[in-house]
Amino acid sequence: MSQLLPIKNAGFTLVELIIVSALSVIIFGALFGSLKYSLDLVSASRAKLSALAVANDRMEYFRSLPYNDIGTILGIPPGTIPQNSTTSLNGIEFTEKVLVEYVDDAADGQGAADANGIPSDYKRVKLMYTWEIRGETYNIISVSDIMPRSVETTAGGGTVRINVIDANSALLQGATVRLFNDGLVPQIDVTRVTDASGAALFSGAPAGSDYQVEVTANIGGHVYSTDKTYIATTSNPNPLVAPFSVLESDVSTLTFQISELSDLDIVTRSVVNENVFQETFADLLAVASSSQVAAGGDLVLMDNFGVYETSGFAYLGPITPTPLQAWQVVRVAADIPANTLYRVQFYTGATPGPFTLIPDGDLPGNATGFSDTIFDISALDPITYPTIYVGITLETTNSSVTPELDEVSVFYRESENVLSNTAFSIRGNKIIGTDAAMQPIYKYSVSTSTDASGELTVVDLESDTYTLNFGGYDIARSCPAHSYVHRGGEHGKTELLLVADTANTVRVSVFDTLGRAIPGAAVHITRAGYNTTILTDVCGQAFFTGGVTPDSDYTIGVSATGYVSYNASSFTVGGDTVTTVILSQ
Repeated sequence: MSQLLPIKNAGFTLVELIIVSALSVIIFGALFGSLKYSLDLVSASRAKLSALAVANDRMEYFRSLPYNDIGTILGIPPGTIPQNSTTSLNGIEFTEKVLVEYVDDAADGQGAADANGIPSDYKRVKLMYTWEIRGETYNIISVSDIMPRSVETTAGGGTVRINVIDANSALLQGATVRLFNDGLVPQIDVTRVTDASGAALFSGAPAGSDYQVEVTANIGGHVYSTDKTYIATTSNPNPLVAPFSVLESDVSTLTFQISELSDLDIVTRSVVNENVFQETFADLLAVASSSQVAAGGDLVLMDNFGVYETSGFAYLGPITPTPLQAWQVVRVAADIPANTLYRVQFYTGATPGPFTLIPDGDLPGNATGFSDTIFDISALDPITYPTIYVGITLETTNSSVTPELDEVSVFYRESENVLSNTAFSIRGNKIIGTDAAMQPIYKYSVSTSTDASGELTVVDLESDTYTLNFGGYDIARSCPAHSYVHRGGEHGKTELLLVADTANTVRVSVFDTLGRAIPGAAVHITRAGYNTTILTDVCGQAFFTGGVTPDSDYTIGVSATGYVSYNASSFTVGGDTVTTVILSQ
């Protein structure tokens, strides 16, 4: 007996369909990516072959020209070839850049050592083609040397050598040098880039006068200032570096200095209140915790019958300024014999301990500790660290001597008041010429003003020393010292405390031999009827006003613990007098 079996129509389940679809997408995606890469590769190869064909044709054309015609429009040597142009081949547009320059070959000597005195031995043609495919930029460069068909001649003119140095007087490679002369026929306007020796050579410059140069740079995204020659004008009748002449078979050499550009923040204040925590170690009453140390005018290792402990420590504090706007600097006065050392670190906690070391992330260098006489702690956030302890470690490897700490001073700012919308002028020291009265004409001179917050950012300043003048105000302090030395490439900041203008003032800046401001130094100025002592602030400055008269019989003395005192007589005061004192340890 036959039996009918049911027929099952099998199909894809939803899961199977999703898997198949995903695999299809992966496979076809990979194929599409591979196809796209292949097409891009073919397109790039075709474009490069087209560029090479254009370059070969152009180079052959240049070779067919008379030797004297091989040059660029406005270039050196001059000729009929455009310096920049565009051309097309196979639907691709190419940007062409042509550089033709004379070559002073080493075979017959170079420069003044050239055997026949003709440095323009032959011409070098450089071709660069640039094009774009699907947003990507490509280029090729072709170079060929073209020799004269006869002996060398002096018809190539002279040579211009432009040396470029940076703010540190180091040779600068990669600077852009533009040489131009609008008075020649044909005119000259050609640009070169300085080589590893910081020089740009323009061989074969036609003999003539009134050549001008303009130098700048943009190296790795670092933008530099501009230095140049200046034409005499009514505003600058006596330029410092005027246009120059090129003589046949001669070398004209000029040197220009440029620096990186950077910004300067200027802040004006009407009031700045600062204070100091100072420990002179007359005893250990201000010490929260200590071990193996003693005090009696200085902090030393404990002495056990003529033998000093090898190490000891003390924690000063708590230091809790009220109010506190910012931690600033620390100054340490110490006597450190050979084979001894001290180390200062900063902690949080509560007396008598334990204390927690502030991490480097909040105060860089704290993990290792500080062993200098002056160091900056302004990185400490006053909100996070309203209270700190100063940890001092003393060590010796010679039990007959000990390090001695005479004084530790922690400076901080309590408060400040903004001086808003303050007009002032700022000028650099670099001079570009003199006027009809032989007075200097400065390269940078601008009148401006701070904003409602007492702040202004001056952009793109080059390395120079800048003087600020505030009409109606005296500069009671400038941090750093005024006049301000701006270092190109570094974002600078200067804060100025301004007070009402008076006829006669004295501002004394005190530095150590490393050029660091010394805070807390006592500055004493005296003469008949005047006797005043002021401690220097965090910026190492003391400002004297009121009762100061224009005389030349003042005596000035400066002293600070740990430094050799300074004294000078016959000190002259007249107007706003500024002087600098250097103290050695």
